[in-house]
Amino acid sequence: MDADDLPAAINRARLAFKDGRLDVATAIVDGLLKTDPGCLDALEVKAMVLQARCDRDGAELTLRQAIAAAPGRHWPYDDLARLLLDSGRPADAEIVVRAALAADGANANAHGMLGVMLSEREDLMPGAWHLRRAIDLAGRHPQLLAGLGRNLARQGALEDAEALLREAVEKMPDQLIPRVHLAEAVEQRGQLDEAKTLLAAAGDIARRQGQDVTLQAATLAARTADWRSGLAALDAVRDPAGGALLLRGRLRDRAGRFEEAWADFTAGKAKIARATGRAYPRDMVERHITELRIFFSAERFAALPCAGVRRDVPQPIFILGFPRSGTTLTEQVLASHSRVRAGGELPFAAELRDFAALATGASFPAGLGAMAAADQSHLPALFRDFYLARAESHGLLATGADFFTDKMPLNELYLPLLRIAFPEAPVIAVTRHPLDVMVSVMAHDMTHGFNCAYEIGDAAHHFAAVSALDAHYRDTLGIVPHELVYERFVAGQESETSRLMAHLGLEMETAQLRFHENTRFAPTPSYAQVQEPLNDRSIGRWRSYARALEPVRDVLGEAIARAGYTG
Repeated sequence: MDADDLPAAINRARLAFKDGRLDVATAIVDGLLKTDPGCLDALEVKAMVLQARCDRDGAELTLRQAIAAAPGRHWPYDDLARLLLDSGRPADAEIVVRAALAADGANANAHGMLGVMLSEREDLMPGAWHLRRAIDLAGRHPQLLAGLGRNLARQGALEDAEALLREAVEKMPDQLIPRVHLAEAVEQRGQLDEAKTLLAAAGDIARRQGQDVTLQAATLAARTADWRSGLAALDAVRDPAGGALLLRGRLRDRAGRFEEAWADFTAGKAKIARATGRAYPRDMVERHITELRIFFSAERFAALPCAGVRRDVPQPIFILGFPRSGTTLTEQVLASHSRVRAGGELPFAAELRDFAALATGASFPAGLGAMAAADQSHLPALFRDFYLARAESHGLLATGADFFTDKMPLNELYLPLLRIAFPEAPVIAVTRHPLDVMVSVMAHDMTHGFNCAYEIGDAAHHFAAVSALDAHYRDTLGIVPHELVYERFVAGQESETSRLMAHLGLEMETAQLRFHENTRFAPTPSYAQVQEPLNDRSIGRWRSYARALEPVRDVLGEAIARAGYTG
């Protein structure tokens, strides 16, 4: 075909596709591709035809051919990534998006897509970076603003999030999701009246679109004296989603309807697990914990070198404890001190585990044995500096503070590795009655502990296994954290706060006794609780669920006794 005829042929193929004459479009582009297999326009139309025919495999192959033909063009990467996402293959889509950025770091669509992917799996800091980069390259598109606003809200940066979400709502007044996220951010900042107004407007949009905001309205009502209206609204929902079931269960608990509450907790968790494919890999967890216990013997741990202390940067405070044990409360108390910065749930310990495997060239923890050799004894300093480099990327080192907190639940698994990297860092172990923890875990959606929180049996198994490993680290390795007992803290806030700060070598400050006045937002399910004065409402809550907890009492028996509790 003459080069002058190519645009006309492509136009005919596009018009045929638009008119639904797929056979005609196919015949045109196949003819073009016989002459020039790398004809980008023909590959684009062919991929569109194949997708219209639901031939995703063929469309994928065609788009990959387009990428090979023109690796610097953006659209083949974008289209392939969207196709893979629509096919339920997010990991493959991420590979494509990263390849797009490797080919051209100024690809705004790729930055935006990667930012959303990372945000959705809670890699919030890098997700925010890519969303900001997309905005820099493509302008202040409302979808990007909404995505970044939602990301920042989940990080706890509510003021910045609110500004972005307001701008997105102004530019997309008829879009439901940004308005709902703005209402959530405003509610989390304690501006309940405005949140109610925003949700009322969102409700109008939702009804026009055949959707509803019952869950969001009930969440808001749960923070007010009118919480029973939220319960009534959820009671009226015919087939609640998993998150709505959990909220309804928490409100039924508040109303004293405990059997119904537990039924909601278990049904809600099951729905979420089915929808997300989350499952607890019990056998793998048992093997991993056994491997940790065997490797970290007293003799081997004593023979491993440790890093020196970097005095030029703030030091981490490791807050350990099962989810819902009081770790957020502990962090809020610490962060109310002028010399402590809140880091939140930092992923650095798990990243450090993976880095250790890479640095030693062997799986963790077995590879750590290489540090006994003279030419590997520098590795602890690398581990320390890797962790601090990640902290610096989160803005935690340029704070003017002496410490920053790391409260990722269940970092206990990697406590010996953290001790190797930071031999003098404060370690705080938060404990709470295990049965109270179980009730609270079942009442909230969380993925900590290898997704152990979706069935009560799995949660109890993981609690017992980690408790036994903690005891091994303490009794065999001599790693003895400062213990903060939730019930004891509630009974003696000032004395326990003073003891806590003495562990850090700091004097208690009176602001710590008013931690609930701290304007910092804690982006965890406990955010509302830590905005209230200390109370004992959660102590002994398990007794209302004694019958439901009966199947796991034996599993938790040693952990309960080890922590000094009864029940």
